[in-house]
Amino acid sequence: MTAFQPREHLHAAVQRAHDLLVKDLQAIDADKQTESLAGCARPALPMLVECASVNSMVATYLTTGEVKRLSPEEREAFMARFDTAEKTLAFLEEATGQLLAAIDGLDEATLGDVSDALFGSPRTRFAIAELPATHMMYHDGQLNYIQTLH
Repeated sequence: MTAFQPREHLHAAVQRAHDLLVKDLQAIDADKQTESLAGCARPALPMLVECASVNSMVATYLTTGEVKRLSPEEREAFMARFDTAEKTLAFLEEATGQLLAAIDGLDEATLGDVSDALFGSPRTRFAIAELPATHMMYHDGQLNYIQTLH
């Protein structure tokens, strides 16, 4: 039996969640990807933009230790730029690539280090690196629900 390989686990989890997210977005008709069901539900594309943004933020944190947050106004303007699946998926690909590179470059000896810089509560570097995978899976479940409602 081989020993647990944290970087490999993180890489595979992020890649798997990314791939499911892309597949499930593509299963929603293009004209439905920006639709707000019942006039109040969050559309599919903004969910993916959020996932890409979190992936990018975590990648930056893992490589530089820095956290950059947009103001609500900056975030709204940024999100509005992604009005098509093509733009959104390109951003998701770029951000996930950055995240995978950051994960692959992690020093495994630092994965137990604790920081509260990213979310305001103590988390290990491993937990921070794992968050994007669980975040993408959470939103993938929402995409599956959107498919069901359509």
